[in-house]
Amino acid sequence: MMAIERIGELVAAVTARFADEDPDEQAWMRDQCSPAAQRILAEIGVSALHLLDAIPADDGTGASVNIVGLSRATGMPKGTVSKTVQRLVTSGAVARHQIPDNRKEVHLRLTEPGEEIRRAHRSLHEEMGNGLAAFMGRYSAADLEVITRVLDDLLRLPREGLRFRPDLLA
Repeated sequence: MMAIERIGELVAAVTARFADEDPDEQAWMRDQCSPAAQRILAEIGVSALHLLDAIPADDGTGASVNIVGLSRATGMPKGTVSKTVQRLVTSGAVARHQIPDNRKEVHLRLTEPGEEIRRAHRSLHEEMGNGLAAFMGRYSAADLEVITRVLDDLLRLPREGLRFRPDLLA
């Protein structure tokens, strides 16, 4: 098998491994949360966790976000955000409210269980980041430079239809 094919397989496998819901990650987050937050966690998926991360907590500052702002902040389509937010509101992780003098727009804030889940999710990412940093410590600075360059180029690689266009990479 050619090295290029193997790299393609490995990139796909790494992507799938980091995208899948993991029972150990779920347990880590459950252990960080109250029973109320644990019940909500059992009902939501990874995309909802990432939405929670972009919604301000009800901390008295008045910070909030609407569906359009949440869609922009996360890169998710508005329809997906709207459906997921409805589940988060129903579960009790998010509360809707209106801004004074603006009866048209509905804004969102995290509830206390939603904030607990967000803290647990951020804690999970921090723990995973520490593990990744320890793993990457096995490689020399030169190795890391090559890995960084390859991954960065892959992310920026332009496409025309189904074909990648490395000739257009600046």
